[in-house]
Amino acid sequence: MTQDRWADLPLRMASALALLLIFSASLYFGRIGVLALGAVAVVAMHWELARMFGLNRWRLLAAAVVAGLGWLPMAALPTVLIQNFTLAAAAGFLPIMLAAAFISHNRSMYIGYGGLLTIGMLSYWYLALTFGALGIAVLATVVILSDIGGYVAGRWIGGAKFWPAVSPKKTWSGTVAGWLLAGVFGLYLTQQIGAIWPVPVAICVAFGAQMGDIAESWVKRRQGVKDSSQLIPGHGGFLDRLDGFIGGAATFGLITALFLS
Repeated sequence: MTQDRWADLPLRMASALALLLIFSASLYFGRIGVLALGAVAVVAMHWELARMFGLNRWRLLAAAVVAGLGWLPMAALPTVLIQNFTLAAAAGFLPIMLAAAFISHNRSMYIGYGGLLTIGMLSYWYLALTFGALGIAVLATVVILSDIGGYVAGRWIGGAKFWPAVSPKKTWSGTVAGWLLAGVFGLYLTQQIGAIWPVPVAICVAFGAQMGDIAESWVKRRQGVKDSSQLIPGHGGFLDRLDGFIGGAATFGLITALFLS
């Protein structure tokens, strides 16, 4: 049982390394790099979400194309989010509303999770504009540490489930371990900038990332699917890998808008 518990680790680590290299390359190119990567990722996530809810063929293609038409221009002209938030939000929600017109079951769930996806990615844009690539690197570090803490502690320690009806694999030990690792990183940032706020912010972002993970797990359970797609070996799809980024970005963006901007 112990060997089975860790059987998927090599494949997951190989895919994670490849994703980390791609993300590091985007950081090298600065704000435009992380925005371009975000645009590609959000189009893929829209495609996966529409596919999970039964869209196929030209309707699925239409949802992806509309998502691209909405998000790719914001990567080229990112200041549109600051100059006209209403226009940016409309462009972000457009693919959700288009696909919703073709969904015959669980439409409100699709719109609700699609709204979370849009808010998370708009926050991602806002963070990139406010803090540059460094802000996205900090967000990614907190989310990754939270994920590592949850994965290792959950499989090594186990114990009581955090929310078994929605995410049967998530444990309290993994959840708390994610908070602790994020808090340690917050302490490191505190030493660098001489302020205490990174600690509670990092813990809140880790919690937001975990809630993003749970939200996607709930959608998948209701739709009867294990993974959003098989685009990333060992991880499933982009939604499976980036669900924590969505929740973490939404939390970090809200805190930034209210307290740090």
